[in-house]
Amino acid sequence: MMIIREILVEPQAIAWLPWAVSYFFFIGLAFSCVLVGLLIHKVEKNVQHELMAIAIALSCTIVAPIALTADLHQPSRIVHFYLHLTPWSWMAWGAIFLPLFTMAVIGYFLCLLRQAIPQQYLPQFLHFLYWGKLNIVRWTTIFRMFAFVSALSILVYTTMEVFVVEARPLWHHAWLMPLILFSVLPSACLLCRFLITRFSQQNGTSYFSILTFFSLMICIGGVLGVYFTSEQTALQLTQLWQMSALPLLVVLTLSGLLVGLWFTQPLWLQGLMVLLALALTWLMRWILLIEVQRLAKYNALINPYQLTWHIDGVMGILSVFSLWLCLGIVLWWGFSTALTALHFSGGKQ
Repeated sequence: MMIIREILVEPQAIAWLPWAVSYFFFIGLAFSCVLVGLLIHKVEKNVQHELMAIAIALSCTIVAPIALTADLHQPSRIVHFYLHLTPWSWMAWGAIFLPLFTMAVIGYFLCLLRQAIPQQYLPQFLHFLYWGKLNIVRWTTIFRMFAFVSALSILVYTTMEVFVVEARPLWHHAWLMPLILFSVLPSACLLCRFLITRFSQQNGTSYFSILTFFSLMICIGGVLGVYFTSEQTALQLTQLWQMSALPLLVVLTLSGLLVGLWFTQPLWLQGLMVLLALALTWLMRWILLIEVQRLAKYNALINPYQLTWHIDGVMGILSVFSLWLCLGIVLWWGFSTALTALHFSGGKQ
């Protein structure tokens, strides 16, 4: 007697929505711009250039937690992390690391303002920075160290938040942290170089191109490392390539960046390179978070996902980027007079 058994399989819903991609995108820009700011301090000792990098980090630091809150759907869940601390949960640690990182970036930014721009050029509401007789150089050094440690903690937290899902081979591997870091570092380098060139009219930032090149090489090496990690990761990377055109876009974007780095770049080409780098950062995070969720986890099906125009889709993405653009305009409006007057060549130490 033969027994026939039917196995019914249902597609699984996508758990992490584009809000999570926005969070990973902006928090990555935030901690990588902090690292670039520290690099500027180490190489150039130029407080004004360092200030530009930290200003970008500040805008991203404000936007990223908002996207994360939207991804949690319920703001009360954030309060729950503090009322019921669970040390075994990386999200609970993130509820501690994120506020500390925000405080570090804000303090870092204010110290650089105090050190780089004279009081008469600052907006009226920032004149409190000149109260008292603080050793501002010492405080800037303290906040540099605080921001560096906080940036590393955020890098570890965002990586482990994905790494702990052992059921996803493309999340649970040793190459995850290098991919997260070196897929966003080119965006931070090229964006900082573009703004420095735009406002200071200086082209002595060739080390940005070198760091961008090595970051792209490590990013490519990380993808190859994931492919050769195991048969499962190789199979799932092949499935990603077959079911989506996004990996091909990543290859084209990487190629465009590598080719563009070899040419002497006028300002318009630097702007194009920034857009390509930001596109690479976004595509890598979209593939990592959204496309990987479409792969089979406990079943034998490709889980369906369709990007909609609702608030959990395109409208949410546009709203977060619009907020970032708005913050950039506010920062420019608040400090354009000071930066124009200084031409990045003065400032009170």
